[in-house]
Amino acid sequence: MSVEPDRSATPRLLAMVVAVLLLVSGCQRHEAPAEISTEPTTPRQGGTLVVAISNDIQGINPLISGLDTQTTAVLDRLFLHLFEEQSDYTDHSPTFEPRLVENLEWSPDHTTLDLLLRSGVSWSDGVPVTADDVRWTWQAQTDPELAWGYAQSKENIRDIEVIDRLRLKIHFHQRSPSQLAELNEGVILPKHAWSELPFSQWRSNGSWFVDHLVVNGPFDLESWTRQEQIVLLRNATYHEPGLPRLDRVVLRVVPQKQNQIGELLAGEVDFVEQIPPAEVSRLEQRGIQILRFWARQFNYICWNTSRPLFADAEVRRALSLAIDRQEIIDTLWYGFARIAVSPILTSTWAHDPDLQPLPFDLEASRQILRSRGWSDTDRDGLLDKAGEPFSFELMTNTGSQVRIDAAVMVQEHLRRAGIEARVRQLEFNTVVSRALEHDFDALLGGWDIDTSLDLTYAFHSRSIDEGYNFGQYSDPEVDRLIEAAALETDPTERVRLLREIESILHRSQPYTFLWEPQRLSAASQRLRDATPSTVSPYFRLREWWLAEAD
Repeated sequence: MSVEPDRSATPRLLAMVVAVLLLVSGCQRHEAPAEISTEPTTPRQGGTLVVAISNDIQGINPLISGLDTQTTAVLDRLFLHLFEEQSDYTDHSPTFEPRLVENLEWSPDHTTLDLLLRSGVSWSDGVPVTADDVRWTWQAQTDPELAWGYAQSKENIRDIEVIDRLRLKIHFHQRSPSQLAELNEGVILPKHAWSELPFSQWRSNGSWFVDHLVVNGPFDLESWTRQEQIVLLRNATYHEPGLPRLDRVVLRVVPQKQNQIGELLAGEVDFVEQIPPAEVSRLEQRGIQILRFWARQFNYICWNTSRPLFADAEVRRALSLAIDRQEIIDTLWYGFARIAVSPILTSTWAHDPDLQPLPFDLEASRQILRSRGWSDTDRDGLLDKAGEPFSFELMTNTGSQVRIDAAVMVQEHLRRAGIEARVRQLEFNTVVSRALEHDFDALLGGWDIDTSLDLTYAFHSRSIDEGYNFGQYSDPEVDRLIEAAALETDPTERVRLLREIESILHRSQPYTFLWEPQRLSAASQRLRDATPSTVSPYFRLREWWLAEAD
């Protein structure tokens, strides 16, 4: 399924199986961006940015307001993290720019972190942000009654100790490459305003937080009309001089993508996140900016290795060779995607550039299958073995037309190899349930991954019962390497371990890795310095500006 860009040490559950939700057609490739006027070049203050969004936010309290991307993206403009993860994971592990933190120092064994908070940062009611806010937020995040959805990201934090008003000690159970990311997961919340309500009552009193809202981020909430629009107002108490540049951001709920595009072309909105690839050429011809980056996502077919058909790695390899993935990309993505190679994305720092995707080679696929005893003995066009045909069900979810179309294309590719794949579309929650219960033959889905590169979630044996190893893949060497990589802090050695895992998965093909997509956003010519990224569709929104003030 599909997880949105995240900063946690494990992939998001709700993002796990599906969710590109793009309607695509045709096969034209178009890469050249429109020529956009750059005058004036000096950022301007003021103006109202209008953004079209598909879904409303679920609430104001990040710990109880669901796990959806839209809510997280908006609330991250109201509340600050300790750090801001940067989009620089292509060349090395992502760096974290201090936000609430002024200085940090690790102990020699890297299990204790001294933090000095930035002075002069306050909540919108004038109360200073202090170390007590940080500790209390951690207590809320880990409270069992509150049951925050990402509490697992805090499991390595043993304690957070307040030294004085601006100083803390973070005590970890063990050293790992994900310590800073784990600490940074989740925004810092206002103890003085929200501690009046016990954690046990938070989930039953969601509206209370709107009435008691104070923020420390660049924007405040001016108004929220449910299912219509969210209006963010420049936070006058924000600590960075001259930021944010915008006076207001209006997020207008426009459920249909074509309606969003229509409002963009009509000049009624300035920014649309995640447009269909089929629209790129038309929008560029109309002078619309196309902002693109490689998503932290790969789409796949997961083979249930507990089923006899898919227990043999060579057979799984033959299946991958029979699927023309480039044709899928050209037809459904207009070229705005590339063939996936492994769960370590092509754009990440640890990916092995020498590891090439399996080619489309129907004859090689047929040879492997013949060597494994598969032949068409009754000449009905379908391979069989010991009287059983090579026939299985390929499951995917309704609501994602691109995956449905891809499943149909895979069905045709495999038919040419003498294999019957019966496409079955099921509602999202049913797909999730069956995947977790391993009740399927093959599943076409997708993962949005974080930058920890911890592959436990889908490829470690212990995740068969406790995680998302839907296909019940098990390899003791992969288990060992995953465990070693999760603790290794030396970058060179960690790359070596991760590339060993990559190589084994490439050989054994527990997944057929289909494609890695680009994210495509559209903006009016007057919007400047917009930097949607894998971190957030509104990354550094505080620095966006309009060339023409309202």
